[in-house]
Amino acid sequence: MLAWTLHKLRFDQRTVAYTGHDISRLRARLAQRRRSIPGNSRKLHLGCGDRFVPGWLNCDVSGSEFDVDLAAGRLPFPDGSADAIVSQHVIEHLDLREQLIPLLRELHRVCGDDGRVWLSCPDLAKVCAAYLHDRGQALVEDRRRRWPDYSLGGAPVQHFINDLFQARGKHRNLFDFEILAWALGEAGFRSVKRVMEADLLAAHPDFPPRRDDLQSLYVVAAKTAAPAGN
Repeated sequence: MLAWTLHKLRFDQRTVAYTGHDISRLRARLAQRRRSIPGNSRKLHLGCGDRFVPGWLNCDVSGSEFDVDLAAGRLPFPDGSADAIVSQHVIEHLDLREQLIPLLRELHRVCGDDGRVWLSCPDLAKVCAAYLHDRGQALVEDRRRRWPDYSLGGAPVQHFINDLFQARGKHRNLFDFEILAWALGEAGFRSVKRVMEADLLAAHPDFPPRRDDLQSLYVVAAKTAAPAGN
């Protein structure tokens, strides 16, 4: 209802998206105080959207099994309580210093000594290379293979690069491996490895494939030993 009202008042899409999201964040923070943590929380799926994975605690800012604001700076899970944490295409929605690094520090705290944190996001290096190569044409074709109804609304193909960077006001930053590895190091992770989606699916076959390696960066991070397996 609020989003519809703001749209009718001719606010831009970025303002509408931010306002709606901030209200969902407030609701999640207030609800978090009243809810007990589910017992089955050894495997956390953060920023799940509508992709609920069986056997995992599927969390998002609203409409999930356990609503949580990932930008709050504090997660409601005990120290060392998770064996595996997966978050796909979420971190690009967070401000690097004020939201992402505090979240990564919380993931480090929640992750067990032998646990693994798996992250994916649009790959800054791949996006820039795609613009130089063919203005992003291959990325658009890849998107349409996965989402047949995707449209640029008649805009030139290179506008897809803007879509990846901005996502109509929903994206804050894109990351390449160097930036993300640095951020994870700042959060205390001692080992960060670049992987492919196939590595995530081999370790955790419960997850449905996204088939988005052409545009995405995948990493796995560990607190101590080099990442291997799950």
